[in-house]
Amino acid sequence: MNIHLHQLTLTNFKGIRQLTIELNAITNIHGDNGTGKSTVFDAFTWLLFGKDSHDAKDFNIKTLDETGKAIPMLDHMVEGILSADGNLTTLKRVYQEKWTRRRGAEQSELTGHETLFWWNGVPLQAGEYKSKIDNLINEGLFKLLTSTLYFNSMKWQDRRQVLILIAGEISDKEVLGMMDKDQVRDITAILNSGKGLADFCKEIAVRKKKLSDELKTIPSRIDEVTKGLPQPVDFESVRADISKKQAALLDVENTITDQVMAYKEKAEEIQSIQNQVFKLRETMNSMQFAEKSRLQKARNEHMLKLNDLKQKHSVVSRQLKDEQHALDILAQSKSALEAEISELRTEWNVVSTAELTFSENEFICPTCKRALDPESITEKSAQLIQAFTENNSKRLADITSRGRRLSVTLGEIIADIETTKAEIDKLSASLESLSQQLSESETLPAPRDPDPDSIPQLVEIRQQIAKLELQILESPKLDIESLKQQKSALQSEIYQLQVILGHEDVIKRGKTRINELMSSEKSLAAQISDLEKQEFAMDAYTRCNMDLVESRVNGKFSLVKFRMFNTLINGGIEECCDCMVDGVPYSDVNSAGKIQAGIDIINTLSKHYNITAPIWIDNRESTNEIPHTESQLINLIVSNDKTLIIK
Repeated sequence: MNIHLHQLTLTNFKGIRQLTIELNAITNIHGDNGTGKSTVFDAFTWLLFGKDSHDAKDFNIKTLDETGKAIPMLDHMVEGILSADGNLTTLKRVYQEKWTRRRGAEQSELTGHETLFWWNGVPLQAGEYKSKIDNLINEGLFKLLTSTLYFNSMKWQDRRQVLILIAGEISDKEVLGMMDKDQVRDITAILNSGKGLADFCKEIAVRKKKLSDELKTIPSRIDEVTKGLPQPVDFESVRADISKKQAALLDVENTITDQVMAYKEKAEEIQSIQNQVFKLRETMNSMQFAEKSRLQKARNEHMLKLNDLKQKHSVVSRQLKDEQHALDILAQSKSALEAEISELRTEWNVVSTAELTFSENEFICPTCKRALDPESITEKSAQLIQAFTENNSKRLADITSRGRRLSVTLGEIIADIETTKAEIDKLSASLESLSQQLSESETLPAPRDPDPDSIPQLVEIRQQIAKLELQILESPKLDIESLKQQKSALQSEIYQLQVILGHEDVIKRGKTRINELMSSEKSLAAQISDLEKQEFAMDAYTRCNMDLVESRVNGKFSLVKFRMFNTLINGGIEECCDCMVDGVPYSDVNSAGKIQAGIDIINTLSKHYNITAPIWIDNRESTNEIPHTESQLINLIVSNDKTLIIK
């Protein structure tokens, strides 16, 4: 498929207000730095994928004023006419601002942005537009086919994957045809195992490391066993010594048995005497316990009586204090009543001797201020005398009533005082009696434990026990301590000899273990050798495969070559993907060389994918000649022109 760009129109895009470019098979765009050459390339990639030519999605496409601020209310548009195998397609992408006037506001305000899409004049949703672009050409493939620098800007792993895909699959038969027959046999078995070569190589490395680690431990383990072996001795002589000492041990044990049997009969008599002593001691302990119990009972009764007297003394003492306190309160009440009765007598005398007197104003009219007539004076005088007499009678009756009540109460208090005094005398007598009883009880001595020697029966039992214990002491004793020591010494000597004899088995087992370790050492070395043969075979297979891959990859290119593998210092191989131009690494090649290498790579990729697309060459002025290509060329050339010149 041949993709050709025929026309590109920019409107308010990154500072270009309006520009339409007609493009041919080779189009040269001239201009000074900053005139917009790269902007044209950015416009083309944005039209297709919404990104600039450097693969950046978030870049500013708005047109700015002289202060650097975006000019508002402008639509930013790119439109292009493409052909794919002759079929023309018109694409358009517009980025516009969304202005909204809120209710009550005088002016609209910027509330967001939106992107609109058209395909041959038909508006599309973003997803539909992207789907049509993907059907036209894959974005990743488009970058590979339109930029001379993109392929070598990829990670080397991605570059290598693309090249191996171009080179095609290499069969095992091709690789095996380049290897030695012995190695072919080994590698064939590996390939037929069903495991990948890389996985098999990792598995062998793990197994080899495990075997090597185990092999390294063999010498130290042999040395450890050797150091742990005891010194060899004459084990036959040791066996003879054990037999002699065992015979001597048997003689000592027989002697001990004979003496024990002889002592057994006498021991039965001693046991009978000990039983009598035990029974006598039981009787004596029972008698002592009974006497102690009797005395303890007497002590308890004495303490109970003493505590009872103390409790009664405390109760009577508390009652006496309460009565004395009550007597004090009654005496205070009696004094208060007597004082109050005396005051009533005085008040009665005052009222009973009071006389009525008239003032000068008593018989003057309050209205006219004149003296009353004699009749009125006589009438008013009688009224005043009657009121005075009635009032005094009432007051004297009240005083008399109050005096009688107080006299009754005083009599009751005097009776209570006499009763309380009598109770105090009674309690005082009782307290004195209790104090005397308590004093007498406290001076009485408490019963003490009896003296064992004061009880005739206990004395007699002790004498019987002493006689029986003397018979036990005078009986013959079993003395076999020296024989026991001889037996213990012989047993210890036999045990030590048996320990030495046990070294014989230890030495035999140690030598057997050393032989096993030496055999294991040979087996491990043989297994490692077999694994190394497989590693050599895989290494040879990898090198042959490497040579075929590099040869087939490099056969696809005219100018550039690729190094697909590196040989390490230790002889190993690691994958890589280094581009070389005439033997010079791509990173060291000048701008012209990089452009030429990029065209060569694009030609090979276009041939493999059977797709050509417009190639954008930046800094085209840096090289005079480029390799021939079937793709459309758009050259961005730095010149002294202050505006873009399209040729």
